[in-house]
Amino acid sequence: MEKLVIKALPREEKGKERVKKARASGLIPAVLYGKDLKENKLLYVEHKEFTTKLYRSDIKGMILQIDVNGDNYNAILKEIQFHPVTYEPLHIDFQAIRMDQPVEVTVAVRLVGEPIGVKKGGVLEFETRELEIKALPDAIPEAIEVDVTGLEIGYFIKVKDISPPEGVEILEDPETVIALVTSEEVEEEVAEEEVEEPEVIGKKKEEEKAEEKEEEEK
Repeated sequence: MEKLVIKALPREEKGKERVKKARASGLIPAVLYGKDLKENKLLYVEHKEFTTKLYRSDIKGMILQIDVNGDNYNAILKEIQFHPVTYEPLHIDFQAIRMDQPVEVTVAVRLVGEPIGVKKGGVLEFETRELEIKALPDAIPEAIEVDVTGLEIGYFIKVKDISPPEGVEILEDPETVIALVTSEEVEEEVAEEEVEEPEVIGKKKEEEKAEEKEEEEK
């Protein structure tokens, strides 16, 4: 599997104000951790380079090569904290891995085919777009393909109905629905139901959460 290279810089300065200044200058604070590392590595990654790769590729299930001034680490992306309003990344967690040991990662679900029920006027509902899996790094698929061709109106496919690639274990609840086909009448009824307005999350709350995490890492 081809590795995606992420260049990083050691993060030595401490304090909320310095982290804020680093973000303002185009850097994203990050941490690299793993049981084979002597200690967590506090890092910065360049915002423009990382976001370009983030939005161009689905890097959640990819093996990454974290390049810290020439020292390379195999890793996976475990978590990104985003600003709730601007959706800019505030903090990144990388997990160092070994290529000879299984890892747990999230991969995309890719639906294949046109359901029979859709041809009869039904609507395809894509319920679960990502799955948590366990596999050796070299066996991690780009996506889990799910064939929906045989779905009639009122029928669904669950996790337990999927045949994963060899060497891949799906960790999700077997009863989780991946996709289903509903009738247009059902869709119209759902659209007419009153939906509770989502809670508005302030900008400052998420930023403070990321800053608290910075303090815990020090």
